[in-house]
Amino acid sequence: MMKKKVICLLAALILPLLLPPSLARSVIIERVVAIVNDQVITLTELQERAILIRQATGNPNIPLKEILKHIIMETIQVQRAKELGLEVPDEVIEDYIKNFKRENRLTDEAFQKLLREWGIHLEAYKNEIKRRILISKLVNIEVKSHIAVPEEEVREYYEKHKDKLYLLSAKAKIADIFLPWGGDRETTLKIAQSIYEKIKLGKSFKKMAALYSRGPYAQKGGEMGWVRKGELVEDLDHFIFSPETKAGDVKLVETPQGVHIVKVLERQNRNYIPFEQVKKEIEKKLYSQVAEKRYKAWLDELMKKAYVKVLL
Repeated sequence: MMKKKVICLLAALILPLLLPPSLARSVIIERVVAIVNDQVITLTELQERAILIRQATGNPNIPLKEILKHIIMETIQVQRAKELGLEVPDEVIEDYIKNFKRENRLTDEAFQKLLREWGIHLEAYKNEIKRRILISKLVNIEVKSHIAVPEEEVREYYEKHKDKLYLLSAKAKIADIFLPWGGDRETTLKIAQSIYEKIKLGKSFKKMAALYSRGPYAQKGGEMGWVRKGELVEDLDHFIFSPETKAGDVKLVETPQGVHIVKVLERQNRNYIPFEQVKKEIEKKLYSQVAEKRYKAWLDELMKKAYVKVLL
């Protein structure tokens, strides 16, 4: 049966060659580059699709043979979608184009100009959109709707990868009094040491920060909020996150920029992002991995059942 259909298709394409010249002039001869079941793919179609595919991928050098292979796979999927009675209403395509124009801030005239620059007709562009939506519908029905990722697999992935992907470094809540070096380094250091000694004797860190700090947090009593290990200069980082440092500890630290008097208000050692916080993200990742494998297997099966003859 399939062989008869193919012969009929070829006959329809060869017949104009046998017509008298007066009749043959009105017939456009198309070169066939592939036959997929009972459907032909012409050179014109291949060239039009090549423009869109190269444009979409941003790669102008994809060989025609590779593009033809892609078109054949799409054609088989579209044929399967039609077997199932799937359709794409015209209004869906129009909405897609409207969204495309809105997102890219294109007027109708600018959109038409873009199509001319690409070298394609509006109808070819609409057909491309229709194919994409139709195939998406088909894959959702025949592949994706049958995929479920059990929670135990999600948790197993989390436990296996948490040290690499979900580890949070230690953090500390700190307050800081900062004195830049200025012109006289020795005087600046003496002032800083005097402030430090007063704090050690019980003076309010907040009040001393408001009075003496030249840092951006002076009016907040020096409170900088939470910082993570590795965010500050090495000397500050070393004191704040040293195993010996406890909440309430204060230290004078010299840096290239000036003198800091740092107080550790709270400390949290390294921990992990909670499972519930990343559960959806992991589910999505595992789902995509399974979907990719299932889609490939499903498409391979469709390809095996199809009659394909490449003539390019």
